[in-house]
Amino acid sequence: MDSFYILLYRVYFVLKNSAAEGVLRRWPGLGRGLDRLKQLAQRHFLQTAHAWVRIQSGLSQGMWIQIRVPGEIGFWRGEHEPEVQNAILAAVRPGAVVYDVGAHVGAMALGAALLVGDSGRVVAFDGDPENVERLRRNSARNGLQDHLQVVHTAVWSRTASNGISFRRGTVRSQGGVEADGNRPVLAAGETINVPAITLDDFVAAGGPLPRLVKIDVEGGEYEVLRGGTRLFATQRPLIIAEIHHQRAAEQITAWLTEYRYKAQWNIPEEKFPRRLFAWPTEQDGEDWMRDISSGRERSLKDVLRS
Repeated sequence: MDSFYILLYRVYFVLKNSAAEGVLRRWPGLGRGLDRLKQLAQRHFLQTAHAWVRIQSGLSQGMWIQIRVPGEIGFWRGEHEPEVQNAILAAVRPGAVVYDVGAHVGAMALGAALLVGDSGRVVAFDGDPENVERLRRNSARNGLQDHLQVVHTAVWSRTASNGISFRRGTVRSQGGVEADGNRPVLAAGETINVPAITLDDFVAAGGPLPRLVKIDVEGGEYEVLRGGTRLFATQRPLIIAEIHHQRAAEQITAWLTEYRYKAQWNIPEEKFPRRLFAWPTEQDGEDWMRDISSGRERSLKDVLRS
């Protein structure tokens, strides 16, 4: 069934983008039939199909992942957030510990887990129970259970024993915590109650100490950092974060100064979301940035061979 959905997507994509469509539309009857065919495919197949595919390029190349077709096709192609993929490839080596905060379905965590190897650990946090279920399936399909730890919790500035309000996302946008005056920028799904923990409390409960913390929580990035006061002051991990609005950018800029971190901001023309790569002032982060720039064409297989 998975191969049928992938074939259907390929046919749909070709019809949608090829010159053949323009030729067919010269005849009104054929054009209307083509529209009905495409609507039928979208309504009954493409919006609901789940398929197992192998990621074609990038950090997690060759790993199996279960995607929704067509909304998550970017995960299949390996095109999702290439700057972040390169940053992980440049920073992570066997034995390292990586925290993936807002891991979604594991497009980054899968490749990172192979990078850290048997002696390392990736801790993948997500508040959405559906994401967590898919993360676990993806981990099991790739045989990564021993070094990819999936944690069903939102990471926040306070630990909430009774849970915290979480707005779920859609196929094309992730969800996030909706509390303490914060709302995830694009989430439009239902609101549910999920566990919440701070990074400091997770470490205090026995969590491994990270070399790298990646954060993608749809607007709550500053709250995640606030919950890691001891971690960032004493362990000094690298940081990769996606920042979604001006207020968070201003708060995090001040936080970086207070905690003695240097940073590179990659800001698109539309301003947000923007990427933050940050490192302690006592480390050579410029070398990390050079490695990111020189690694544009690298993949997981390239790093493992080196």
